[in-house]
Amino acid sequence: MAHESQEKLEQTFRAFGHAMKSAMRAKAKDIGCSISYIEVLHYIAEQRTVSLKDIALYLGITSPSASSLIDGMARKRLLKRTQLEGDRRSIRIELTPTAERLLADMHARKRSVFGAMLAKLTPKDKNDLVRILMKSIS
Repeated sequence: MAHESQEKLEQTFRAFGHAMKSAMRAKAKDIGCSISYIEVLHYIAEQRTVSLKDIALYLGITSPSASSLIDGMARKRLLKRTQLEGDRRSIRIELTPTAERLLADMHARKRSVFGAMLAKLTPKDKNDLVRILMKSIS
């Protein structure tokens, strides 16, 4: 019985993740970006400034692949590359105002999708869900 419950929970979490990712993919497609672009933008927003090597490690790809990805994002005016003083080989990668607006739009979309999911729950269900999830991660 415990195994069945765990399996059901795993399926539920996967379905939730899939629903959220599908919404993000649709929004990314609407604005002409890949989901990889969105992941990189979120990562940079969290870290504030990063190097090419940081992005490659985060995505689990090679530095040349990361460089190609960053070049494409820079062409779309989503990222700004700045050469670090004293080290011609190192660059700092930052978000542009365009990318910050894009992330704000994505965040609003996420909130909307999540809100629609939660709207199906009663206030008690929501409180129970928060309590149970908090208990499971503490």
